[in-house]
Amino acid sequence: MWVIIDKIIIKLFGFLAYRNFGNHYFSKTETNFVEDQETRFRNLGLNRDQGIVKLNDVLSKIYGKPYSERNGMWSEHLILFASISESTYKISNILEIGTFNGETARILSELFPHSEITTIDLVFEEILETKMYKYETNERKLVNSRIRNLESLPNVKFIEMNSLNLIEFTDSFDLIWVDGDHKYPIASIDIANAVRLLSPNGIGICDDVYTKDSKANVGGRSIASIETLMAMSKSKLIEYTLFQKRIGFYFNFPLINKKYLGFFKKI
Repeated sequence: MWVIIDKIIIKLFGFLAYRNFGNHYFSKTETNFVEDQETRFRNLGLNRDQGIVKLNDVLSKIYGKPYSERNGMWSEHLILFASISESTYKISNILEIGTFNGETARILSELFPHSEITTIDLVFEEILETKMYKYETNERKLVNSRIRNLESLPNVKFIEMNSLNLIEFTDSFDLIWVDGDHKYPIASIDIANAVRLLSPNGIGICDDVYTKDSKANVGGRSIASIETLMAMSKSKLIEYTLFQKRIGFYFNFPLINKKYLGFFKKI
């Protein structure tokens, strides 16, 4: 109930802001967002524009359409992956925590055709029990979509398992995408396992990071990820950078609606 009310409030804020400030303010704000995002990419040796070109090639090949942040689950994380694939970073082994419907693994398979990709997610019974994907209208259909997306990918290995069992993994990975449960304690454990499993020059990226300024006790939001990144940074285990998850003003207003991607590396 509160999730529905929260979404209505957010959309109402966006509508009122649009009426009061108009197209000019929206365009100017989004331009600033893009410029800031491009700077963050460059600071890490990445070219966002180059990444978009590569990503559009891949998405057009798979889905017949270019990137848009208004398309389902697509966001800047895909541009980050594409930029990394076009950079000097050496990516041989990839781990995805949270397969969902297999779409991201499929895109990663095209972006990194010579890499081995391991993607993990809960077994169907645990999905039902934990209500991990409760926003999906048909969880069985979700699992079937996952199978269809992954079954023909030669460089992707799917493992049905709880991410907590990563504590038993000993392999190292050059790129880890953390997109499991975003709340305590799972989010913190997933990030800790990701840091442990990263190769010396590896890259970790975690989804849906809410800062303390954007936190809210509605809609399943949690500051678990940012507090974990901050604690590890303070202990000099990692260094991290935040990227806006999406650039559009609609996704960043009001402030509690603003989400980030956490990019981290071992020190």
